[in-house]
Amino acid sequence: MLPGLNGETRLYGVLGHPVRATLSPAMHNAAFQALGINAVYVAFPVPPAQLVAAVRGLVAAGLCGFNLTVPHKTAILPLLDGIEGDAQVMGAVNTVRCAEGRLTGTNTDGDGFLLSLRHDLDFDPAGRDILLLGAGGAARGIAHSLLAAGAARLRIANRGLERARALVEECRARFPAARVEALTLEQAPGTRPDLLVNATTVGMGDGRAPLDLARVGVRQAVLDIVYHPAETPLLAQAGALGLRRANGVGMLLQQGWLAFRFWTGREPPLDVMREALQRGLSAREH
Repeated sequence: MLPGLNGETRLYGVLGHPVRATLSPAMHNAAFQALGINAVYVAFPVPPAQLVAAVRGLVAAGLCGFNLTVPHKTAILPLLDGIEGDAQVMGAVNTVRCAEGRLTGTNTDGDGFLLSLRHDLDFDPAGRDILLLGAGGAARGIAHSLLAAGAARLRIANRGLERARALVEECRARFPAARVEALTLEQAPGTRPDLLVNATTVGMGDGRAPLDLARVGVRQAVLDIVYHPAETPLLAQAGALGLRRANGVGMLLQQGWLAFRFWTGREPPLDVMREALQRGLSAREH
């Protein structure tokens, strides 16, 4: 048993399938401890067919808040009483607050991504040309946040063109004046963006890169939202080309920081959370 657990301990967690690899418990529990908050954060493996039962049961048992990861970010929407921020537009929620029987959702992925972009790469997307790889849930939040931040041009490249086109149309509906285009991955070489963002899972332990970075002609920086391994094949290519680069640890950290504030109203210790993430990653590498 963790020290300090008692009948007044508040419960938080992350619901996903699978959740074996999540680093969120380490990050949030370190923050709770640093602030002297009597709370614990736990990973809950919840298969898709059990989401409704799991949410109802955990909320009935006193769960105070939770995160959603794959594959629940969209499926949670019908179970919520309210949605804040851009989560409704994005069609995905990654953070839920439970208070007085009411479930309020938000999405911290987009803002967490922008904070990471500025902190880890010193990159402001306003007026820039950006290439985004992927058109899934993570890409959706990133695309909306980049356009909201004033990106001059956003090209969305995906293995399946129809999915990229659907995301482009969604973005145009919200940002009618935006310059947004859909591409296949084969059309990415020669696009010469200021920034390339990989929002796919390619590189997560499979030893592959989503494309040949040298052929793309990236001008400044690469951000890969994958964070295990710490250096993906794509980031290794970026390093060899002399580009600024960052993995997904910063985005995970910043979205977790925002989620913590959403639940508790307290300012979490960012350095403590970062150290906990780095320890967790180091343990995996060894």
